[in-house]
Amino acid sequence: MSNGTQNHLRRWPMYSALRAAMVVVLLLLAGGGAGARTVLDLDAARQPVALADWGDYWVDTTGSATLQQVLRLGADAQRPTLARGIYPLKPGQVLWIRFSVPAAPDAERWYLKLPNAGLDRVTLYTRQERGWSQQSAGDRVAVADWPLPHLYPILPLAVSAADASYYALRIEASNSFSTPLQFVSESHLSAEQQRISLLHGIYFGLLAMVVIFGWVSALVMRDIAYFWFGLFALLVMATVASWVGVAGLHLWPNDPVWNDAAEYVLPVLSLAPLVVFVALTVSLRARSAWAFGLFCALAVSALAAAAAAGVLGSPRRLEVSLAAIGTLSLASVAGMAWSWYHGDRFARWLLLAFSPMVAALPFPVARSMEWLPLGFLTQHGMQLALAVTLPALFFLLILRSQERRDYRRRLTQLDQVDPLTGLVNDDVFAHRLRTLIERSARFDHQSAVVLVDFTNMHRLREEFGRKAVLEVLLRLGGRLTSLVRDVDTVARLGDARFGILIEGPVPTDRGAALGSKVLARLIMPFSRMPQGLAVRPKVAVALVPAHGETPDEVIERLDGLLKGAPPDNRKTIFVVDSMPAALPSSEPMT
Repeated sequence: MSNGTQNHLRRWPMYSALRAAMVVVLLLLAGGGAGARTVLDLDAARQPVALADWGDYWVDTTGSATLQQVLRLGADAQRPTLARGIYPLKPGQVLWIRFSVPAAPDAERWYLKLPNAGLDRVTLYTRQERGWSQQSAGDRVAVADWPLPHLYPILPLAVSAADASYYALRIEASNSFSTPLQFVSESHLSAEQQRISLLHGIYFGLLAMVVIFGWVSALVMRDIAYFWFGLFALLVMATVASWVGVAGLHLWPNDPVWNDAAEYVLPVLSLAPLVVFVALTVSLRARSAWAFGLFCALAVSALAAAAAAGVLGSPRRLEVSLAAIGTLSLASVAGMAWSWYHGDRFARWLLLAFSPMVAALPFPVARSMEWLPLGFLTQHGMQLALAVTLPALFFLLILRSQERRDYRRRLTQLDQVDPLTGLVNDDVFAHRLRTLIERSARFDHQSAVVLVDFTNMHRLREEFGRKAVLEVLLRLGGRLTSLVRDVDTVARLGDARFGILIEGPVPTDRGAALGSKVLARLIMPFSRMPQGLAVRPKVAVALVPAHGETPDEVIERLDGLLKGAPPDNRKTIFVVDSMPAALPSSEPMT
């Protein structure tokens, strides 16, 4: 057959398909004794296409074998590639994989994809008419020098529609190798890159927002814990960027040495601010000086471990990194648990926020220890956990700051507030009563003053105990507060006495109705309290300025009503009349 006829047939689609089918049949017949393999079919409709067991692999235990030596290996020295699994490699060993690509449509370019940004070096040898060409990628090669700069190694293939093409892949890894070998077309790779860029933009935008908010909050709230949190979040963002290849592609594309070391250094380095952050947020210094000192020493040790991981070679840097991550993570969890045990309420919420990160940590560690192959959880589990943990930590810091502000405010108002109920005390009540009288006189209306005495508190304390009575007083204060508006005042004036100031205008005939409303709210049963525990309130109501023009006068008249009632008097609501205080003409009302 002439060359012109051959070229004409090669352009005929049926000829290409027939040739590919013949190659497949011959290969299947040749390997029939060893069992049928999965045929590599570069089908654009089903991407990515896995190599599966189509190739043959061999482990170079010396790490010095050349391509020609590998090509001369016999069939008995090689094994079928693994569809899923781990290729165990020891330090200094190299994995060789030989495969062929049957004739396939070459309308667009095809690539070999190794979706793992942590590979040391990958070299693809391609057989050509005049020998073998090679192209390399990986951490030990500057990303700018890759055949196709990308997040992870992407190597172009020389696919032909007429003939099969042959390749040899040399893989250097720090430990085991479990990255799937996948084939993708140029259009599929472009669409995939757009999706990945969108997801990375959202993810790193979220982390960057957490970092910025943390440092701005440190300045606004003057809380150093926010600074350490922001530093931790920044180093976490850099760590994830190194893991997924974003940092190597965009931040240091011309520095292969640092690109190779960053995935070991940055995770350990991020734990230094984490340890300090935990120590500050759970108040270790206030609880135990030696525990706080221990955490500071752990932070310094994290810096030392990160430096060691940067200068040591494989596999020592991996061992140092794993040891530091495990030790410091356990120490942080132990510190939070210890603080929770010693009464820190914030520590338990901190533990809950860190729980996704703690739950995801075993997966990448197991992959590094060669216990699990590369998969979704081992590759992306920690990233997803961090996307939950960091915003949750920032939210908890906001709540912590709010609690601290409330605590400081309570301390500054301690001389004005009852420590049990949180209500204002008698001094503040008297001052506000004076202001209420003056304001009511100026606007020519009446306001209400209510005193409430609980006559059986002494008996309840003897029968149910002091703790139950304190709980009752706290709930009574809450009930009275729920009755009034924000402009009104509720105060605790004594062991068993409360006072209420109600801003006017209040109708002059509403005194008894106000007393009834207060009484009805107070005598309601208490939930989750001992059976038989019931209070006996007596309520006295006065209108100001009609019933008194000074605080002492009003309190004296109300106090006289409550103390002047006989012990066996069943009437519980008393309203001051308009007579002067010297004339005992007030009559109780039910």
